[in-house]
Amino acid sequence: MKEKIRGGYYLKARCIQNSEIAIMPPYIREIWDWLLKEANHTEKKTNGMIIKRGQLVRTFKDIQEGLKWKIGWRTMSYKKWQCENAMRLLKRATMITTTKTTRGLIITICNYDFYQNPINYDSNKRTYRITTDQKQTTDTINKNDKNDKNDKNDKKDILSGKKPDLITPIEYLNQKTQSHFDPKNKSNQDLIKARYNEGRTLEQFKQIIDTKTTQWLNDPKMIIYLRPSTLFNRTNFENYLNEPRKQIRLEPKLELLPDSKEQAKVIAMIHETAQKFKVNK
Repeated sequence: MKEKIRGGYYLKARCIQNSEIAIMPPYIREIWDWLLKEANHTEKKTNGMIIKRGQLVRTFKDIQEGLKWKIGWRTMSYKKWQCENAMRLLKRATMITTTKTTRGLIITICNYDFYQNPINYDSNKRTYRITTDQKQTTDTINKNDKNDKNDKNDKKDILSGKKPDLITPIEYLNQKTQSHFDPKNKSNQDLIKARYNEGRTLEQFKQIIDTKTTQWLNDPKMIIYLRPSTLFNRTNFENYLNEPRKQIRLEPKLELLPDSKEQAKVIAMIHETAQKFKVNK
């Protein structure tokens, strides 16, 4: 008789390849898999809190250490950003909900009981469809999650349930710069899709195009950088979006332009009086 495998197990449905997480960056899929593995399979009491089945309490540092990410002083803030972004996108995809506590986040895996029950799997079927009851449960969880209020405004984001708009950013750039970049070019679309995956919106694409067009369109040295590979690059996108805007201050014109003989006489008298005042002073 073979020795049984210790440590238990957790299940991952193949239909996850057809879900929204399949198009997310690899680090988000890695974090999701780790959360699924670490979630309680039975209710436990931890640090005075009742952590239910399908839940876990972790800090961002716990996640980084659990994934064996090598953290240096240069990468610490970036890794933290990856954890924060993963939590936000996984919540928007209704795969988790979170609650803040003094000891970290209580992370709840949505529909954990259903997906971790072997009885619910049919190996003879190639595809799986979510039932109406599950859809209603997922929608209810999403509506009750107070942390998702700000995410509801990103209607055109890739994770809003609609197909991401990969064409409009290129067409808008062509319109503003009189260029002819191919909206269906794979490299251009990959750049745009990557930014959507990070939670960017179509309005932010337009904002960057407007800003850099104003700055570079009439500059012979910079006009060549009005291109997708420059504008939609991850680092550039963040910098351009948050760069300080120069404030233009309009100074009032004090000089009067005489348009008649009477106005000219008045101006001459003013100058003459000013000269006398200087002399007497």
